[in-house]
Amino acid sequence: MTYRIGTDIGGTCTDSTVMDEDGRVYVGKDLTTYPDFSGGIFDSLRDATTEMDVDLPELLSETSLFLHATSVGENALFEREGAETALLTTAGFEETLHATRGGYGRWSGLPFEQVKDVINADKPEPLVPMDRIAGVDERAYRDAVVDSIDDGDVLDALDRVVDEDVDALATTFLWSFAAPEHEQRVKELVTERYPDLYVSVSSDVSPTMGEYERTATTVLNAYLGPSTQRYLDSLTETLTDYGFEGSTLLMFSHGGLVSTGDAVERPVGLVESGPVGGLLGSRFVADRIGVENVVSTDMGGTTFKVGVVDGGDLEYADEPMVGRHHYQFPKRDVHSIAVAGGSVVGADDTGVPFVGPESAGSDPGPVCYGAGGERPTVTDVDLIQGYFAPEYFLGGDVEMAPEAARETFEAEVADPLGKSVTEAAADVYRLTNSMIADLVRETTVEKGIDPRRFTLAAIGGAAGMHAAAYARELDVPRVLVPYTASVNSALGLLSTDVIHEYTTATRQEPPFDADRIDEAFADLEREAREKLTAEGFDPEAVTLERSIGMRYQRQVHELLTPVEAEGRFTDAALSATVDRFERRYEQRYGAGSAYEEGGIEIRECRIRAVGPLSTPTLHEYEEEGDPIDAAHLGTKEMHFDETGRTEADVYDFETLAPGASVAGPCVVLTPVTTIVVPPGDEATVDRYRNVVIDIETDDPAGSIDGGDPL
Repeated sequence: MTYRIGTDIGGTCTDSTVMDEDGRVYVGKDLTTYPDFSGGIFDSLRDATTEMDVDLPELLSETSLFLHATSVGENALFEREGAETALLTTAGFEETLHATRGGYGRWSGLPFEQVKDVINADKPEPLVPMDRIAGVDERAYRDAVVDSIDDGDVLDALDRVVDEDVDALATTFLWSFAAPEHEQRVKELVTERYPDLYVSVSSDVSPTMGEYERTATTVLNAYLGPSTQRYLDSLTETLTDYGFEGSTLLMFSHGGLVSTGDAVERPVGLVESGPVGGLLGSRFVADRIGVENVVSTDMGGTTFKVGVVDGGDLEYADEPMVGRHHYQFPKRDVHSIAVAGGSVVGADDTGVPFVGPESAGSDPGPVCYGAGGERPTVTDVDLIQGYFAPEYFLGGDVEMAPEAARETFEAEVADPLGKSVTEAAADVYRLTNSMIADLVRETTVEKGIDPRRFTLAAIGGAAGMHAAAYARELDVPRVLVPYTASVNSALGLLSTDVIHEYTTATRQEPPFDADRIDEAFADLEREAREKLTAEGFDPEAVTLERSIGMRYQRQVHELLTPVEAEGRFTDAALSATVDRFERRYEQRYGAGSAYEEGGIEIRECRIRAVGPLSTPTLHEYEEEGDPIDAAHLGTKEMHFDETGRTEADVYDFETLAPGASVAGPCVVLTPVTTIVVPPGDEATVDRYRNVVIDIETDDPAGSIDGGDPL
């Protein structure tokens, strides 16, 4: 038997999935370990082996693919522990990084409350100080060099900004996206002069238009490079010590896997790859049950994340940002807020309850975990609501501290609000779900998507306790809780393929030249095929997907528009792509918003090259009818908005057979999460051991006949 492993490091927990040749999935979960992340990885894998007939060394020795999503980059950025970085740029543009986008940079990425504070709102601290930025005399215009670079000038500039403390160098020249020769020469000179220096040039990392975004991306890439290399070198060594001889691949935020070498060269692609893995996992599970439209909601310990699968397709983010730093790298669209199981709750000075943004994380964690937490969290609220059965928490392996949670919540929330513990907990639970519903509306309705026509996937360790409630608020008729819900990002790693994306700036205004676009695609496709062939993929099995970045002239944001035509890119294919752009534009911004006469501008051509890994189909279990008596663990008092405090049933998921249905009010306890089924709803275990909840809504999707969303 051979295996594939998917492992995702989150802010609170590290999740693992193991898939065998027959598509059976085994899950493992443990706390993330800081600063040595490998501890959490191998702890979670040991947890997965408890349901298998192998131990950890045997598992790794029989594993062909180790697929990994890591937050090492985000941690280095948020803790300001990345590399000491220097920057070379075109003379006269040394302040680009610090200028950001002018006033926009002062408030972009801030919570709304801080945006309103115009006096104190400021730009994020740049990753490179001004004394480590040097300009070099050079100039190109479009694809032609106007002022050639001088090697001596480059070496002088290097010597001014590189000292013994500098570990990485970023280089961004003004027109390098069209004329990369100067940047490539700098890379050669740096390699000769400072062979141990990590080098990142924009023509390799982000060959796109947009001076500030390209500079910020290249700097971020350089800032993360050395720590990423150390981490992956250490992980590879430890895996080898355990007997692993397969291939290690890393998840990129564009939704595909790459080699460790590619990850070290472009670590910016690792940023927020875990949440994208969760979105892929939701698509993978939904596809198996014939669902193409999914709103994936991921509620873990630190953040709540939302992504949309529309007709099986995933959108790209318009404006990726991490830690308030913009960057320009292909990333699937996932939105987040700091509301999750570990979010600290309380009452402000005016007697209004709040949720987040501060999190208790995994250390010390919620008060009810009994690990030293002293501030109430959303998880403590869920416990007070009655949704936890402490004696069964995490399979009975972890002892909870319910009394400590109640006492802390009473002192810090209920008393300041002038309410009982029960009333205050219900208010905070309701507030949490309303904040989540608002984010879902922002991600769907504001982009022309009606969530009532979608299935809501609930993933992450905490989503099952809230999903039915916020689905009802959104009038979404069905919730899908995957068998792998709390480790769904790790499952997503098992569902995707090796993917490379190649972009070239191709600015055109009408009348468009289809031949120029065809040449651009041909060059990109040649590079993509060569890359995947070198990685061992059969050229006949490789698939290439084309798209064009387009916008209306004088607008800022562009829409990446798929090209459906194959073969030579003709005038007919160009016309069809323009029509598709206008339809997508109106879906995003409203009927009548498209205006071709205003002038459409082509910005870039992109190729997405896929090397298939032939993921096994998920194992399908036989439905055994509806035997629920053996799964019934008893009843306990819980709180629901519909009934107040009431006795509700408690079921053991492991004993519920495929085909079994349970009616709310109840909770279903799994080894890694808890699923709340409110009164009026019904939950069914399907043939893949997912739990599907049919929601009693006021406006079910089936009654909609094309009216305005919400």
